[in-house]
This record gives sequence, structure tokens and C-alpha cells, in this order.
Amino acid sequence: MNTILKNSKNNMDIILVQEPPKSLILCVPSYTDLTGDPIYSTPNHPDWTLFIRQDPAQENYAQVATYVNKKLQKMRFTLRLDIINHRDVNVLVFHSGQHINYIINIYSNDNQSALHFLNRNIIDLNNTVVMTGNFNIRDNDWDPNYPHHSVHTEDLLTLAESLGLDLLPPINPGPTRFADNLRDTNSVIDLAFINPNNSGFGQYSLYPELHRPSDHVPLIIEVSINETNIDNSFWSISKNSKEEKNFIKAITDNILTLDTLNIMSKENLEAIVQQLASIFNEAWYSQAKKKCITKHSKEWWNHACTESLNRYRNTGDIEH
Repeated sequence: MNTILKNSKNNMDIILVQEPPKSLILCVPSYTDLTGDPIYSTPNHPDWTLFIRQDPAQENYAQVATYVNKKLQKMRFTLRLDIINHRDVNVLVFHSGQHINYIINIYSNDNQSALHFLNRNIIDLNNTVVMTGNFNIRDNDWDPNYPHHSVHTEDLLTLAESLGLDLLPPINPGPTRFADNLRDTNSVIDLAFINPNNSGFGQYSLYPELHRPSDHVPLIIEVSINETNIDNSFWSISKNSKEEKNFIKAITDNILTLDTLNIMSKENLEAIVQQLASIFNEAWYSQAKKKCITKHSKEWWNHACTESLNRYRNTGDIEH
């Protein structure tokens, strides 16, 4: 993993890993064990931001990790544990323009625990652009050398359909996992589901020559990102500010004016929901301020600071 991070920093933007390596970092004092409670961690690198569900217990250690190149920090990637909090699923959100999009990284073990969890807790993520990972499902639908269909295939395709995703075959089909003994055969268990309405996510390839000591083949998806999709600004309301108080007051005052006594039909309900959405939207944009994202994105940093810093860099004069 360290080698991949070091060698890929100039030609990869996002790396989605299943069954990430973990190593013992230290042992912390324990009331039950004289040797202490072990703390494990996954490799990281200064050019990458690691997104992983944190749990110090080895038996609960995350089975998915996502690395995002810091070149993409302006797209504001965030791990959304408030949406899905599961050790085998990463839901990342990123911004393109003023829109948000989701990437889902999955490791579904032999018991299909992640797949069952997602189907029990189905959520509305209409802006999902890609769902990929190790699904551990062998099926003739994507592996012509396997003669059977899996009982889990319908659940997987139902999940993909609910997210508006289509199964996309690689442009160079082949096995994605190499058998580790003579009794088994190579298999296709790593899959990519793509949003058909997103023209940037057009195709992907298998790179068996890059698998290194792993028994899995990397799937590399090429994505077209327009410069206009990387927005350098965002809207924000500062915590505990006058604007936050005004925002909350505007919402509560306007909610009190809603007539909810006559919701007797689907049409009436939809009308009330639309009014509620308008209340939040108008309150937000009446109080939020547009801010720019830079490497100096601090509340105190402004254009005058930038001018002063540039002046000092040009002159080297301590007075500047």
C-alpha cells in the first residue's frame, strides 16, 4: 500500500481499497489486559487524504479505505458516516460546481453482510456516480467462464438500480481475482457500477500487470473532470453567528405559518413539502455567505492577506 501511494501520486486521483492492510501502532493502557489494548492503523501518505471508518478494535477494523489525492481538495471530499456507518462500506461525497455527488466503496464478504445491510437500509443517493468494490459474487452474468447464477445477484442488481447505476463491463474483460490454490479457478468478483447519465464516467480497464503481491486486479476508471466542475467557492453560515440565529428564526417563524390541517391527499402533502423546502432554501441564501476555497481557507484570511503574502514573497523584506 505504501508503494502504491508513493508511485501513484502523480497519475491517480482516487484509490478505493478493499481489505486494506493494518498494522499495530501501539498499545494503550487497559483495565483488563496488562499488555494494553492494541491500536491498529492503515498506511497513509502526505500527498493523500485517507478516509476510513475508525474503530480501534481489530475485530471491527474497517474493510474499506479510500484515498483521495490532495490535488482534489477543492472538491471537498467527505466520508459520510451519518449516511452509512458500516465497516464494509465507504460513502464519500464530493462537490462539482454547486452539486454534490457520491462514490461508494464496498467490500462484501462471503456472508454478503454489506449487501444485506445496504438493502435493509436503502437510501436515496440519486447523485451516486460510481459504486465499485469486491462483491464476492460469482455469476455467469459477468463471468462467462462460470456456469452458474448466484442467489445474491438479484439483491446486488436491485441495489444498483435503486441508486440509478448500471453494471459496466471493462473494455478488456478478464478475471479480477487470481486463485490462490490449484483447486480453484480465477474469477470475476470485482465490479463497477456507473451512473449512465454521467458522461465523465465512460469506461474502465483491468490492469493485471499492476496487481503486485495482491491476488486482485486493479480496476482503473478514467474520468473526465472539467475545470468548471471544480468550484473554488462554497456557501456557509458560521456557527454561533448572528447569521445562524437569523437562519434558525426565519425557519421557525415560517414553519409556524404552514397550514398542515388539510393534508388529505398526496397532492396536498407534496405541496406542503415543497413549501417547507422553499422555507429552508430562502432562509439559507438570505443568511449564508459565499467563501472561497484556498490553501489559506481560514475565517481570518482575506484578499488583503493574499496581497501581503505575495508582496513579502516578491521582496523578502521583513517589513512586508
